[in-house]
Amino acid sequence: MGTEARFAEFHYRYGRWEQALAAAGRAEAWRTSDAWLPVAVRGLRALILAHRDRPAAARRELGRLSRQAVELPSARGHSCWVLLARSRLAERDGRPAEALAALLPALSAAVAVAAPADRHEVLPEIVRLALETGDTATARRAVAACEELAAGFPASPGPATAVLRCRGLFGQDPVLLGRAVERAERAARPLPLARSLEELAVALAWHGELVAARAALARAVGRYEALGAAGDIALADARLRRLGVRRSSRSARRNAANGWEALTPAELRVALLVAEGRSNPEIAAELLLSRRTVQTHVSHILGKLQVRSRTQVAAQAASRAAAGGP
Repeated sequence: MGTEARFAEFHYRYGRWEQALAAAGRAEAWRTSDAWLPVAVRGLRALILAHRDRPAAARRELGRLSRQAVELPSARGHSCWVLLARSRLAERDGRPAEALAALLPALSAAVAVAAPADRHEVLPEIVRLALETGDTATARRAVAACEELAAGFPASPGPATAVLRCRGLFGQDPVLLGRAVERAERAARPLPLARSLEELAVALAWHGELVAARAALARAVGRYEALGAAGDIALADARLRRLGVRRSSRSARRNAANGWEALTPAELRVALLVAEGRSNPEIAAELLLSRRTVQTHVSHILGKLQVRSRTQVAAQAASRAAAGGP
């Protein structure tokens, strides 16, 4: 059971999110008294669902955990997924201050000792949200914590990328964030790469380099699309739109007439639920859409994927998951 939970985290980090969900399910199927296991698997499932813009399902996972469960000493080392999921859901709902508050336990000494290796997932998000809400002091604390973390794990690519992101975010420095992109590419971890590209796009926009910012945003969205992270695409688009940057109509998704790359973020979100065997009414309830809208999305999906049945959509999704896609 503990091994399956570790497998789930491993698959998540390397962008194999369907395998991560499957491993988390297997881990939870075991009866165990280990307090950390439900925190790890439910937190990770909630985080993936939040990334994929399935807020109702993500909240159900988090709702199965009490706040006290995350604070238990044995569970603190696995709490970062829960913190990130809570934060992502709050940010999705337009509550950045609440999103920041959800992450602040990662700055505590208890989490620093219990989950040193996982904090690099959280600290750049604290810097970003703290700056967006005008809390410079907290942003500075998170940068310092990440620098200390990276010094303790000099050979680990995750903290090394995270410290570049933190410093780059704090100074809106395209050079540092460009180096974070290069490190994330070498580490072959899709989500930190997409995050770094999005942050680079923001920094370039702040410096008035709108063409370069648009290119970085398009690259970030391509990585998010490969993960099925429709929620991240929506937030990235909104974030850059406020700075006057919109994706070019010449992006890969818009150029593609057929295939998964041709799906819009909304269609991709629906396609992943179709692949899970969900019915149109279930999808409508999950995504807060009308049934007619879901039916329209499904029709477009079948046409773009050039298939005739929902079963064939699921088969294609499984093939892409095996290859590291959604």
